[in-house]
Amino acid sequence: MTFSTSVERRESAAIVRLEGDLDIAAETRALADLERAMDGAGVLIADLRGLGFLDSTGVRVLLQTDLRAREHGLRFGVVRGGGMIARLLDVTRIDERFPVVDEPDELIGWAGGGPPEGG
Repeated sequence: MTFSTSVERRESAAIVRLEGDLDIAAETRALADLERAMDGAGVLIADLRGLGFLDSTGVRVLLQTDLRAREHGLRFGVVRGGGMIARLLDVTRIDERFPVVDEPDELIGWAGGGPPEGG
């Protein structure tokens, strides 16, 4: 399955919807698209619900994006995908690094406040 992204801007948040397979073949594009979405945002949200596959490369993309977001003074959070993607996020305990939520709305408006509920 090919990889693609789309960006929606709401309030101070940039929601990047990732679709397809986030693997080594998509790594460079995913990082570049997530980086571009940071411009003008206070919160960067990676929405994984459209992914069919996520491996350790994808986990690395999320961790690198979190680091870049922090460097830019942004907050970063993830909307978990289903099935094996949710399991991979649970197994890696990535939610200890940044919030992992069920819906983007849980992170909208987070730029000015404390940590979101859930995660």
